[in-house]
Amino acid sequence: MKTLKILLLLLLVCGGTSNGILYAQHITNTLGTSGLFKIKDNVNTYFTLTQSNGYIELTKSLKLQETSDLNTGVIYKGSIRFIHNYEKSGSSGNNTFVGINAGNFTLGGASFGDGSSNTALGYFALNKLTTGYGNTAVGTNSLSFNTSGYYNIAIGNSSLSGNTSGAYQVAIGPEALVSNTTGANNVAISYLSLSSNTTGLNNIGIGNNSLSSNTIGWDNIAIGKQTLDNNIDGNKNTGIGNVTLGNCTGDNNTALGYGSASNLTTGSNTTVIGYNAQPSSATVSNQITLGNNSVSSLRCNVQTITSLSDMRDKRNINGLSLGLDFIMQLKPRQFNWDRREWYDDNSSDGSKMDSDPTAGFIAQELDSVQNEFSAPWLKLVLKDNPEKWEATYGNLLPVIVKAVQELKTENDRLKQENSALAEELQKMKGIESRLSVIESYLFINEEAKEIKNAGK
Repeated sequence: MKTLKILLLLLLVCGGTSNGILYAQHITNTLGTSGLFKIKDNVNTYFTLTQSNGYIELTKSLKLQETSDLNTGVIYKGSIRFIHNYEKSGSSGNNTFVGINAGNFTLGGASFGDGSSNTALGYFALNKLTTGYGNTAVGTNSLSFNTSGYYNIAIGNSSLSGNTSGAYQVAIGPEALVSNTTGANNVAISYLSLSSNTTGLNNIGIGNNSLSSNTIGWDNIAIGKQTLDNNIDGNKNTGIGNVTLGNCTGDNNTALGYGSASNLTTGSNTTVIGYNAQPSSATVSNQITLGNNSVSSLRCNVQTITSLSDMRDKRNINGLSLGLDFIMQLKPRQFNWDRREWYDDNSSDGSKMDSDPTAGFIAQELDSVQNEFSAPWLKLVLKDNPEKWEATYGNLLPVIVKAVQELKTENDRLKQENSALAEELQKMKGIESRLSVIESYLFINEEAKEIKNAGK
């Protein structure tokens, strides 16, 4: 026989007495094997206890009172609260707490909305809540240290667990925004995204480990696995693509494409676009990079890029001193690319050389010419990365124009001299013609004289 012991505290007023003495009674029912204990009326069965499995079946609703203290309307597992909707007297309530130690019995404040409209599902979810309102926590330890924070959404194990007073935050994924304390307006989606954030504001991290090291940085956007994952206090960075800006700690950088700007560290205001595209160095600032080192053409509907050139923004405007002499020192070259990065040991041996030649300049030779003319300010060569010099051909345009102008001036001078010589030549031809006439006249007179003398 299996014994069911139901301990009931019956408050009985002793009949016939006036002193209101109360007595307690213990009632023990013993069920036989496969026995049933039922509570019913002539038509309906309301309660059934089955001896064979110990299950209790209710055929009607279970009605609990509103939870206003730990003894009313609470479902426990053992001695630990499990399901309740505690609300402080005088507040708007509307709380739902499901899970071991989810919510508490001390939340609420002075205002009608304090400690209200919260939903928690999971072990210790919203466990420390005081005046916070409008929070949603789903998962073990989600928003577990939140006290006065409001309008936060945490879905996932330990998501937003460190938040205390931060507001308007969304964390979806295990340990997303796990260290947030007082930050606000952050969005973290996926495992460990923004997991180190403490007071940072207005950040968006979507993807495993995105912005995972960020603590106080603000206005950062990271979309992709490990994107901006080393950023700690950098601000206003935007990275889209896996491993994009993965080592960045600077500010105001933008990168788009898998692995783009992954070598950038402290640089700022750098823009990099394209698969595995990298800036010239890890610390460069104020630079734009389009494409990786395999890009062979840059296409656009227009043929040039417009740049600032307003006279009102310039000082010390003078004629350019560099021209034809500078151009004549340049050495246009024909060559085949054989990039070092194409080789595992970063040492080219010609085995991967491009088959087609191309034309251009050699950065070291350009640098030599601009130094010879004391004109490094031309910035024909970019040397941010000592291991990979780059050339800025476009900066030659003013010098080329100056050289053409010098050639035009020289050509005009020569044309004037040629015109003067032509006039002199024409005069010489006139003189020559008159001399020829005179010579002919003299010859005829001389002939006439000889004939006359012969006749005598």
